[in-house]
Amino acid sequence: MRPHGRAQISARAPRALAICQRCSFMYNLDTLQWQWDWQQGPRLFNLRVQVCPTCLDTPQESGRTIVLPPDPIPKKYPVPEFYVQADNPLSPLGFSPGTLSYPLPAATAVAAIAETIGNMTLNGGLNAAFNGTLNKRAIQSAALSISQSSFQNFAGKNWNADPSGTSVSLPSTVAAVAHVVASFTLTAPNDAKFLNNASGGTGVQLQGSADGVAWTALASATTAGTVGESLTAASTATTAYQYHRIAIQGDGISAVYLAQAQFNVSDAAPNDI
Repeated sequence: MRPHGRAQISARAPRALAICQRCSFMYNLDTLQWQWDWQQGPRLFNLRVQVCPTCLDTPQESGRTIVLPPDPIPKKYPVPEFYVQADNPLSPLGFSPGTLSYPLPAATAVAAIAETIGNMTLNGGLNAAFNGTLNKRAIQSAALSISQSSFQNFAGKNWNADPSGTSVSLPSTVAAVAHVVASFTLTAPNDAKFLNNASGGTGVQLQGSADGVAWTALASATTAGTVGESLTAASTATTAYQYHRIAIQGDGISAVYLAQAQFNVSDAAPNDI
């Protein structure tokens, strides 16, 4: 009798022989099965290959079309989250974003919500530097792809404006909102340095202004030039300013990043903004 591989031979009940189209062993034809697979569609597709039980593959789900369920029925009276209040929680400075309107009446004028200011508007933008999240990547941080030379890379706050940038109209009897910043803390992205070059650290300054035009350096420090660095520096300033900003020294070549800036205000309970 000629070799018959893994097939069963019976003179009384003969069965056709066939070759598995994967392993090439001989089997009885009725033992082989068609190989099916998903072919970027909603149905299984016959590959027109007959294989033995050992070679038979389970259809690969990654080739199956994902069928999304229907959208849920919308609610008649939805109550969405109050995102402004959630993103600007109550502060020891005394303002409540959820209850303010602009222009403010005299009684609540001192409770203005600060507007972010500066030129580091790329990647996550200026708001990303003040959202309370320290651990973030460079793409989620305030940034400039090419830094300005000297201390010309800014991110800061205007204490006398709402988040949209609208200046608050104050009665003549109420002074403009201003604060004394006692110290600041800066955090670099977890995958980049403040000034993302290979030469080490760079200088940073805390600057204050009464009009947003003329700026005074209130504190200076030098970064270590490491990825994910955190830097804290104190200020000896006792003057309250309407504007405060962080200025990072650039080189006109490298990218500059700021994951988070925290201003510690000394005219009320310590507060991270």
